[in-house]
This record gives sequence, C-alpha cells and structure tokens, in this order.
Amino acid sequence: MSLSIAPWKYGKQWVYSITYDEALTDLYRFAVPMHEQFGFPGHVEVVVGQLGEVRRIGTSSYNGYRHMSGEELQDILHRGWGVGNHSWTHTIITHETLDLELRQAKDKLEQAIEASVILFCSPGDNTNMADHVLEACRKFGYLGAMSLTDALNRPEDELFWINRTALHDHYYAPFFSAFDPFRNILYAEKTRGWIIDYCHCPLETPIHPNKDCSADQLQQRFETILSEGGDSVWCAVPEEVLSYHLMRRHSRVETLKHSATQHHYRLNLDSLPHGVPYRSLTFEVQVPAAWCRDPKIWINNQALAATLVRPRTLRFTTDVEDGIEIVVGEDSYGQSE
Repeated sequence: MSLSIAPWKYGKQWVYSITYDEALTDLYRFAVPMHEQFGFPGHVEVVVGQLGEVRRIGTSSYNGYRHMSGEELQDILHRGWGVGNHSWTHTIITHETLDLELRQAKDKLEQAIEASVILFCSPGDNTNMADHVLEACRKFGYLGAMSLTDALNRPEDELFWINRTALHDHYYAPFFSAFDPFRNILYAEKTRGWIIDYCHCPLETPIHPNKDCSADQLQQRFETILSEGGDSVWCAVPEEVLSYHLMRRHSRVETLKHSATQHHYRLNLDSLPHGVPYRSLTFEVQVPAAWCRDPKIWINNQALAATLVRPRTLRFTTDVEDGIEIVVGEDSYGQSE
C-alpha cells in the first residue's frame, strides 16, 4: 500500500487555462465580467514597453487600443488572474536585446504589479522561442515559457515550451478552419491534458478574425468547457498549474514504516526551483478497507480530512514543504502509536 502524488491538483482529470495576449483595457468590456460570471480566472500577457499606453507597434491590428496600466493589472491579480511578460517591444528578440526584452521587462512588470512574474509568453510567433531566448528565460528566473504551438500540455511535458490552443474565429490561409467551442476538450479528457486557450481581446466582432474570437464565441467556449468538464476539469491560471508541475516533479515520497494501524511517510523536495509560488500537492493513498469508515490524515501531527474516492483509496490536498511527515491510520488510533 503506497502514497502517490496525483497528476493534477484535486485529482482532476484535465486542466483548462486561458490567456489574453497584449493585456488590453477593453478586456474589461466582456472578458473580465465573463470570468466573474463563470467563476474562474484568466491570464494576460503584457507588452511591458507600452504599459498603460495606447498601442503603437508596427502595423498591428490592435494599434489604437490601450494597454492595461499597473493599477489595472493589480486589479485583475486581485480577481485571481495571472500576469506574464510578453516582451518589452513585441519584436524579434536577438542576442543583443535579451536583457531588455526579458530581464528589464520582468523587473519593470514586477514593480508595476507588486508581484513576481514567472512566465514568458512568446510575442509574434515561435521565432521568439529560440534556444538563446529560452536559455535567457532560465537565467533570469522564469519558470516556464509559452509558445504559439496548437497542442495540449501533459503532466510530463517540457515547461519551457508550453503549448496554447488558438481561440480564434478562423485560421489563416491555406488551412482555414472555423471556430469550434469543443476544440481539444475530448483529447484533454482522454489523455489528462492541459488546454491553454489564447486570444487577444474578444469584442462584439473579432478585431482580427485570424487572431481573436468574438465575445459570443468566448461565452460559448466557457459554457462548453464547464458543461463538458463537469467535476473533472480544474480551471486555473497557468502559474498555479506550472507550480503543481514543478512541485510534483521535485517531490519524492519516502516510506518510513508500516504497521497494522498506521502508515508513515516523509515527503522530500529535491532541488525545487526558487520562486515556485503555489506549494500544494494532491495525494492518493491505498489503505485497508477498515480505515475508510472515517478516514483521517496527519501532516506533521496536524489532522487533515481525506476523501474516499474509490474502494480503499483516500485523497487529500495540502500545502507541503521539504521533510513533512504524513501519517495515515485508523481514526481511533490518532497519533498514539
């Protein structure tokens, strides 16, 4: 009988996140209220060099729309959202501009939001996922990088190439495709996948139909995620999912002893990267059937409730730190052994 770490938090089957590139203030018109309505957070990618300014970048379709200010970004953080760095200039990152686009942008954004930034999001296309960029991301303290590759993410995947699904009205030629509110959901359910949708600023009609969806399409997507996902989907910001990835990967369960009435374990965190913001894990443990009548867990001598999820299998979620001891046993015995 063993203690194991669940692939996803709370024992969920699959995961859903959504990101909004550029962090435009018009998100307050439809996207932010919609997230409040449906009850899960979003995530914005900030062009730091234009923080709080009207967009002026090349021939962008979003020129003339205003980027969120530090105060607005703090507001959405308080709503449970996440914030990532989308570079300083939204141009191709060269060896010469690494410091500006990644280090200085990260520093300025952290000062503006008064919180840490652990995610880089590639601007433009995957040109900015080049080796020299990802190497610098690691050097400057990022814990992950998001691409524009349309694919799922899984518990074992590389965290410096995180995939995102385009939530757009339709795609560019020559591979046209219409909006599909069910995109990647069944695949995520079947393979324990993590969907990260990306769009820009859904309004009455898409600002750029190859880069965005409408507000109505965004609502369809949310309704479909929740109706299809039910109790099996975990909706979370990328920072929390990324943290769970790292906590799970760097955790090692050590069995201390088993007896007729108690099982004792120790959790070791081996070389956990600095700056992981969310430090909780979900565990599952197999126990004798008699222990399931009123299951209890002790974490460093503090009682914690557990849930019976199937015969002889208990599940619990808890904050963890290096060296914590976990005891599973019959309630009547407590910590008396």
